[in-house]
Amino acid sequence: MANTKIGPQESIRAVILSDGKAGHYNQSLGVIQNIPGCNYHWVEIKFQSKRRDNILRILMRIFGGCSLPDWFIKRLLRVVLQPETWTEISTVKRADLILSTGSSVATVNLLVGQLFNAKTVTCRRPSPVGTTYFDLAILPKMYWPHRDKKNICKTIGVPNAVSPEKLNARRKQLQTDLALTDRRRIGVLIGGEDRYDTITEGTALRLIDVLRRVVAKLDCQLLLTTSRRTPTRVVEVIDEHLSDPNLCPICVLAARDSQIAHPVEAIFALSDLILVTEDSFSMVCEAASSGRRVIILEVDHKTRHRPKRCQVYTELMRHASVEWCDIKDLLERIPKALADRSPIKSLCDTRRAANAVVQLLYALSCKY
Repeated sequence: MANTKIGPQESIRAVILSDGKAGHYNQSLGVIQNIPGCNYHWVEIKFQSKRRDNILRILMRIFGGCSLPDWFIKRLLRVVLQPETWTEISTVKRADLILSTGSSVATVNLLVGQLFNAKTVTCRRPSPVGTTYFDLAILPKMYWPHRDKKNICKTIGVPNAVSPEKLNARRKQLQTDLALTDRRRIGVLIGGEDRYDTITEGTALRLIDVLRRVVAKLDCQLLLTTSRRTPTRVVEVIDEHLSDPNLCPICVLAARDSQIAHPVEAIFALSDLILVTEDSFSMVCEAASSGRRVIILEVDHKTRHRPKRCQVYTELMRHASVEWCDIKDLLERIPKALADRSPIKSLCDTRRAANAVVQLLYALSCKY
């Protein structure tokens, strides 16, 4: 399955390995979409059991840097992967690049990379394999090593498939399809529970009260979506208070069908300002890449210890049109943000990551 060396006039053939998590897949997809002339083959990786996944992680932590014979790699992949996953990998004829995001798919990345003699790239730091064995690791600030390494591409946040150009192109069509007026719109992205943060019913009610007052004062509309992690009672409260289509023409709630394709992207495209809760790091990075002004909302803290993402948010505010505030300050902050006519700065992590991949493949200088 070894490939031939690619030249500057040939298209890049990439394989994206997905763990089935939309956030991880979007990071990989964002990088691929920013590489000119890149064709990709998507494979969802499914293991025969969690135990075999864990065993493979341990093996690759120890032997990930070793050159393994093809017959052994194929045998190993057949043992740990579900048959349909291995069959899908076997259909790939050539690959120049193997790209993945997430710890479970990182091990398969290294093995498939050897099989095709392809460059291996990971987004974030996979555990327990680490980044040493990869040709390139794209790391947000929270995972930057203390010492510079040749195979590390440093980004502030994480790459994603969001771009101002794509959103602006979709905005007009969405306005027509949804019969929206020219009123200003505020996008609201609600996350949920993790080990550090949560959103209580009381916090949700305070946020809803502020949003309704802002809408009445400024004659604007809301576009809202929740996540799978949003507490059930919070979803019910939002449904109860924001179900009016004139107030909130897009209200996509977790575990409920939506008639709008790619609702988060639609909200980004249609919004003049985006509010996103602090618990969702990937969603904050997507919003900061959208070409819209962004307010990160503080929520309820479960512990006094703050996650590393908070350090990234402080850095992110210096590089993009992003601010961070408590719900009680929204009444003042939202009108100011909507009235601001200064140029909007967008996060450019995805382009930086794509340039690093191009440099890896073609040995060209990156320009940031």
